[in-house]
Amino acid sequence: MSVSPGYLAFMALIPWVALPVSAAQSSPKVAQAATDVSQDSPKTAADASDLEVIQVIGTRLNLQQKALEVPRSMTIVTDKYIQDTQASQLSDVLIQTPSISVSDNDRPLMGDISIRGFGNERINLQVDGVTYKQYSDGSNNSSYISPLDLDPSIVKAVEITRGADGVATGSGAIGGQIKVVTKGAWDYTSGNAGSGVLLRAGMGDADDMRRGGVSAYHASEALAVVLHANRRTFGDVEINPRDAEGSLRGQADKLANQGQSDDLRLKVNLESRLGRFDSDTFYTESEIGELPFGNNPRWLGQALTETETATRLSQSFGYQYQGDTPWLNLNAKAYYQAYEKERDQLGKIVLGPSEYPFSSLATFKDTSFGLSLTNSIAHDSGDFRGQALMFTNIDRSEFDDKAMDRLTDRSSTYYGTSQGDTLAAGLSHEADYSTWLSTEAGMRFDAFSNSSDNYPEFGENSDQQWSANLGMTIRPTDWLRLYSRYNESFRGANLRELYKKDEWVCHRPSKACYSEPQPDLKPENSRNIEVGMGLVFNDLTFADQVLVKLNWFDTEVENYIDTAPYMYKLVDGQKVAASPAEATHRDYSSKNIGMLYSKGIEFEMTYQYASWDVFANYSRVRMDVEGVPNFYLGTIEAERQPYTRAPQDKINLGVSWQMFDELRLSWTASLGKDMQRLPELYLENDMDAKGYQIHNLYLTYQAPWLVSLELRAGVENLLDETYSMWPDDEDTSLPGRNVKLALSYHF
Repeated sequence: MSVSPGYLAFMALIPWVALPVSAAQSSPKVAQAATDVSQDSPKTAADASDLEVIQVIGTRLNLQQKALEVPRSMTIVTDKYIQDTQASQLSDVLIQTPSISVSDNDRPLMGDISIRGFGNERINLQVDGVTYKQYSDGSNNSSYISPLDLDPSIVKAVEITRGADGVATGSGAIGGQIKVVTKGAWDYTSGNAGSGVLLRAGMGDADDMRRGGVSAYHASEALAVVLHANRRTFGDVEINPRDAEGSLRGQADKLANQGQSDDLRLKVNLESRLGRFDSDTFYTESEIGELPFGNNPRWLGQALTETETATRLSQSFGYQYQGDTPWLNLNAKAYYQAYEKERDQLGKIVLGPSEYPFSSLATFKDTSFGLSLTNSIAHDSGDFRGQALMFTNIDRSEFDDKAMDRLTDRSSTYYGTSQGDTLAAGLSHEADYSTWLSTEAGMRFDAFSNSSDNYPEFGENSDQQWSANLGMTIRPTDWLRLYSRYNESFRGANLRELYKKDEWVCHRPSKACYSEPQPDLKPENSRNIEVGMGLVFNDLTFADQVLVKLNWFDTEVENYIDTAPYMYKLVDGQKVAASPAEATHRDYSSKNIGMLYSKGIEFEMTYQYASWDVFANYSRVRMDVEGVPNFYLGTIEAERQPYTRAPQDKINLGVSWQMFDELRLSWTASLGKDMQRLPELYLENDMDAKGYQIHNLYLTYQAPWLVSLELRAGVENLLDETYSMWPDDEDTSLPGRNVKLALSYHF
């Protein structure tokens, strides 16, 4: 299949997966469709020209085809876009895609990613096939540092799937999944033999960012080895202290911040007559300092700060064997991952005449290890072809936390030591019927069991769940695509929601606050329906290509888990909901609070003509919830009301102009709408959020006299707007105008 050079540049530049050019030009899903962004594949010289479009996914399907031939809402961010925008964090590029938001992102190295309002552990994050957890116990995060803690400069592609996918991932992917694949040696050599070193450096003005890294690689026809080493440092964050009218907002023009992240990754790929062997070793250490108490802007003026340090060690081994028959295509992966966090609190809070000193060190360690096995069976009989995939995996997770109060010299635990085991098996099938119809279907069974060493009297949490999906894509003409998909997914309660225990006196001496283990928590169950259409037009008078995609989704989650405070008093030994004045107890345990609803639309468009490329996307998400305790009245509110974690309505725009062969100019913009669809309590207390318009300008230059050198410059937040992004508090301001510079040199 041939693709124009201008379109290749466009696909590499923007965070967009285009729709297929036509069924006649490009066959729909083939047997390799199940091989996704989480895999590497060796390159051949014939593939070199299509490196970014085809090889980045590791299949014979290109990015154009994959976006619409599968009935999913999908975007793929390529390495060229990451490089051109000089992204210092992966969240910087993710938020340019529909329905993605990042909370707690006022400081670098922080930020929790959500899709369609589902965050924490309700989306699946994978890096090179290994799951990276977001640590939470319901609504509260146990870690400030972003779970996607790797340097973006070594990333080859990011695949974002919006919407539930329980068959593919099991527990957790209610909102969707994000898969990251890093670069191997063959990505630097286009599949040929060779060795080299890539040096890179960059800086940012508003966040005092400095970054440097090196990638050294060696590749032969059978062996590929690459070593990545990177460091990123950040200082105080400069913000615009004035509002849209030019008035001071009562904030300083700098946000105290100190951060650093170091990462080291070794990737080895070996092809042999016995199959392919892969090894991926990754170590990262990140630290953020000068945070206010609880990372809450209300405590910025207090003499109390927190510092958090996190380390991650990940090791995986993979093996692939393709037999001489279509019945044997084996893929095995074993993995181990350890994540350890320390949070150091030091200082005091002053409230009137009273002082509350803090001096404590809290730690937790989470480890997981497991094994997955898959075998695919391909079939091809004329116009009917596809593949069946059989899979099974086992996983073991362990969690442990400790806290030391230096003031009282006492140690304690909140979550304790706990562990969980999961066994899963399933079957999926993808097929094409001639050029007009593609289908996918699958079923998965998960059985899991969790227990605690610290709270054995509360018993074990165990359950089993089925997941299923069914989807189809219809191609009635070369320019029209229609698709629909039904998916079931679930999320079992994590170890921190199940096992946490504490008691304290709160609000007034007569009130007891507590949380306790909840081993009877039911899994969240999700049902997701998606319907969409796509248009593709080629070789028009004033367009080489126009691509349009429109998607509507509707998701319901039963037994949603949240940490919602419930106030009550005891009457004849029974818990009776009570107002703040009457309540004697407040329960902060995790609970199944009822039903959660998320529905909306997503629109994406690209336009390409000569040296010009344009993209636009729009997302609108509406979330509601039933069964939430009313914090002030002490009652359970059964009526449906807005849920506060939905993202703002958002438009993303971008234009790329290849001015000369060596010079490219790009402009992107994000426009967020006012966030006012909130509970009445939020609106009455002016807790809504204002909209924003953020404009960014980037320049990429490759010297014709030295092709190994690339220079990049950019200005983000060009108009120096003061803004925040929901669901963050409006007092959480993001950086002002930010000048960025970067260079790379390839030996």
